[in-house]
Amino acid sequence: MMNSNLSYKKFPLKINLTIWYMLILLIVLLFFSAVIYFNLKTQLETEARNILQLEVNNLKNELANLTQAEFNTYSNQADRYYNDPDIEVFFYNQAGKLESDLEINPFIPERINGKPRYNIIEYQGQKWSFMIDSYQLKGNNIQPKAGYLMVIYSLKKEQLMLKKLLLTMLIIIPLTLLLASGGGYFLSNRALTAIDIISATAEKISQSNLSKRIEIAQHREDEIGRLVKTLNNLLARLENSFYRQKQFNADVSHELRTPISVIKAHVDDALELDQHLTTEQKNIFLTIKNQVDQMNSMISQMLILARADDNNVKLDKEKFDLIIVIAAVIEEMNLQAAEKDIKIESNFKQQSEFLVKADLSLITQLLLNLVDNAIKYTRSGGKIKISLTDLNNYYKISVIDNGIGIKDTDLNNIFKRFYRVDKSRSRQYGGTGLGLSICKWIVDMHGGEITVKSNWGSGTEFSVFLLKEKSSSDFN
Repeated sequence: MMNSNLSYKKFPLKINLTIWYMLILLIVLLFFSAVIYFNLKTQLETEARNILQLEVNNLKNELANLTQAEFNTYSNQADRYYNDPDIEVFFYNQAGKLESDLEINPFIPERINGKPRYNIIEYQGQKWSFMIDSYQLKGNNIQPKAGYLMVIYSLKKEQLMLKKLLLTMLIIIPLTLLLASGGGYFLSNRALTAIDIISATAEKISQSNLSKRIEIAQHREDEIGRLVKTLNNLLARLENSFYRQKQFNADVSHELRTPISVIKAHVDDALELDQHLTTEQKNIFLTIKNQVDQMNSMISQMLILARADDNNVKLDKEKFDLIIVIAAVIEEMNLQAAEKDIKIESNFKQQSEFLVKADLSLITQLLLNLVDNAIKYTRSGGKIKISLTDLNNYYKISVIDNGIGIKDTDLNNIFKRFYRVDKSRSRQYGGTGLGLSICKWIVDMHGGEITVKSNWGSGTEFSVFLLKEKSSSDFN
């Protein structure tokens, strides 16, 4: 199995295309180079054989007109007077014994079996082709005397030609691959630039900017052009759908506010007539009041999120001390906590002030939501602790409870809208599933971060990190 660390999937597509193009080109070049090389080699060997055959035939014709005496002189001088230095001639008698007394190459045999043949041998790195055939002399009224001749031909020139061809191929093939890889990378990069544009644009598109479109050359009618048109049409449909959904949420929230307010007013009026209500009637009105309050809270939260979706919220930033805001939140939530016998404590390090520059109403809303959430999911007699810590450029606000906690499988989803860990319990505690979504939006708007840690059954800790506002003492 291929090592996953070498997987081609880890490389960009343009690199993979260039590599595949180079591999295919390399195979084609090697194939055609091999064909050219071996074809030339075969042609050169065939040409060498034809040369030997021609020389053998010429020699046989000459020898057929020589007497024995003339042959003796001719055989000792044939190689000396031969016009081509790459060709040598050797004569053997009928018994196959070499008749020349001249100095010869060591690879020339002194005896042969006399059978006509053609072959190629290699000696000390050089190749030689040779041909053996029989010859006849002119007789003196006697039977012509027969012998054998060997003609050898040096393939030095042919070898040199093949070596030059091989060297040329070894230079041309890498250069061709280098130029082709550069051209292939340029073409693939140019072809895939549109894909990079599509990917980069898609990364920037979110629910808040669905009006953005992928921009490439309008005249493109190829696959990329059709893909971009399809994606842009899809984005247009999504933008229209999200707009209608957000408009619906905003319209519904606005329209519900009036009837909810009327219902709440009538319920409050009815509860003021306490002496005229039976216990059962009073409980019914109290239940309606609680549900109306919950509905009113949800409508308010939906309106906040609707404004957030439309990017319609401008932060009204001002400088203030977090200690004062936390103290006000604790004071406001103490009554609600007391109904469940829950104690809210604060734990601050010894410091004169914790200054931030933020939207006071939104930060207050953030802390109210976190404390309200902690109260809802903390058992009676429990404890909630709010701490404030100085962390270099940030202040860390922690809201810690010893309530029911959150399962690990739910931690990644709790900031999603309308997400509730246990829907039946959320209804029981009055949760809408929007409070934590609003908390995250407020923190994101201020360039901060919100995190959560929880142990199922033993409590939860929400931590908010907000940028500091430097006090005047920091510049002294």
